[in-house]
Amino acid sequence: MSILINPGSRIGEPGEGWTNTLEQARKYAQRRYDGMLEEGIQDVVMLDEVEPREGRWRFKFKHTVTGVVVDYETHGIDDLEAYEKKNIFTPRVYWNGCSSSSPELTDWARDGYEPVQTWRPS
Repeated sequence: MSILINPGSRIGEPGEGWTNTLEQARKYAQRRYDGMLEEGIQDVVMLDEVEPREGRWRFKFKHTVTGVVVDYETHGIDDLEAYEKKNIFTPRVYWNGCSSSSPELTDWARDGYEPVQTWRPS
């Protein structure tokens, strides 16, 4: 029996053939936000504040009804193929502190609120 412990991904400094920029990270964050809207998660806004975090950038998404803020940490690597040639693990992206989850309405839950569904004209 073998055990592989994934140490995560340390992004470090840009390497040959790739850069890690805020501009690219913002594109990834916008893509995540657009995906939430497409999946029907409403009343969420992406805040303007961005915080650098050891080779990643932390973006914040706020639910306008509950006021809960959820973090999204992503890299800004422009050429993942070039990055992966020099690194064993792909760069991790963290939604709400977890590298294996996706946005769900319950991420913005707060005491005193309950999720509801409704129909809207398309």
